[in-house]
Amino acid sequence: MISHTSKMTELAARISENTAKVDAYLRSRGLPFPSFHEDGPVDFGIDDEEIQQAQEEAIYSSLELQRLLQGPKQFYRPLPNIISLQAISKYEIATKVPIHGQISFADLAQQCGLSEVNVRRFLRYAMFFHKVFCEPRQGYVAHTAASRFLAENKVIQDVLSHYAEEAGPSYALTLRALDEFNGQEEPNQTGWNLYHQTTDSPWEYYDTHPEQARRFFSTMAYETELQDRSNTVLVNSYPWSSLRPNGTQATVVDLGGSRGVTATALAQSVPNLKVIVQDIPSMIKGAKEGIPSEVGNRVDFVAHDFFKTQPLHADAYIIRHVFHNWSDTNVIRILQALVPALHRGSRIIINDYIAPPPGVTTPLKEQRLREMDMTMLTLCNAYERESQDWKNVIERADSRFQIAQMLVPNDSEGIIEIVWEG
Repeated sequence: MISHTSKMTELAARISENTAKVDAYLRSRGLPFPSFHEDGPVDFGIDDEEIQQAQEEAIYSSLELQRLLQGPKQFYRPLPNIISLQAISKYEIATKVPIHGQISFADLAQQCGLSEVNVRRFLRYAMFFHKVFCEPRQGYVAHTAASRFLAENKVIQDVLSHYAEEAGPSYALTLRALDEFNGQEEPNQTGWNLYHQTTDSPWEYYDTHPEQARRFFSTMAYETELQDRSNTVLVNSYPWSSLRPNGTQATVVDLGGSRGVTATALAQSVPNLKVIVQDIPSMIKGAKEGIPSEVGNRVDFVAHDFFKTQPLHADAYIIRHVFHNWSDTNVIRILQALVPALHRGSRIIINDYIAPPPGVTTPLKEQRLREMDMTMLTLCNAYERESQDWKNVIERADSRFQIAQMLVPNDSEGIIEIVWEG
């Protein structure tokens, strides 16, 4: 039977139905409604999973309806560019616009050291495409909810600076990098490298550029929280007691464990676990001082480059959010560097993203996945691996690595347990 309902009508009905659910939820709890006004809420306070799902469905259906109504010809038009957001970040424009006030384009231009024409074009573009700032009367600028959020939130300033001023320009050079470096997989042969005009990997570069490093790590912390990629999945979902069934203290090594946040969480959750954090000297310098006293005797730090032969023998080796940043070639090198320290039954516990196939997760989560996958190519020649990609790279590292289990407890974070059968 031929359906008499068009796709447009279906999407519109879906938008209406799901928006009504969100509206009713906000009303029933006395929560503020979404608004572009500068006093509009940043967090809508929706903690009901069904309503969160309705919110996502309404957003994605709106995007689908827009694309459908525009038709295929619009696909070939240039996408909104990021110059306006780059300018807003670089010249710190959000902090120059008074909260609950107005400023003229002319005065704002003078404060920024730019022409009035350019300030006007940058901000009117941001107003139209991003709802960042508004023009309450001709020639004057005021805040919207988005621009006020930027003005008052240092973390969001870091996020915008990183993506607009650093990652953004690098995207445009990614294909050139693929041609110039002949498709090599090294982290210093990327669009990011061409933009920064350096042969250093991002990690080496950030080691000597502290302000950019601060913004980068601030952005990554924000993304981790936004995408629910906290260490709770690793801490709560793996059976740590299985490392030493007799109840004696087990030792695990946390490769690339940074300042010991995950190590601390593990030590606090598992009383008979000792965690040794390994990372480069600059990363772990002074980290021990920040470990809570109640677990201080079970969290230690050792300087180590995980590409070098592993010197420590342990019951298990944790590799959390490390492989996410490296190509297959380098993942294999890291795994192979562990082999000399392993004994039969040793475990390697990988906590990283296991990308679902297309169409499995929610549309907005898949959107973030595709965004991150492209970003990893530009920044460090890495990618988001699906389950078969993980199996392939582990097998290539050494056939004696046997995958005991592959878990995805919460749709975003995965745990892969490898047992050494050598």
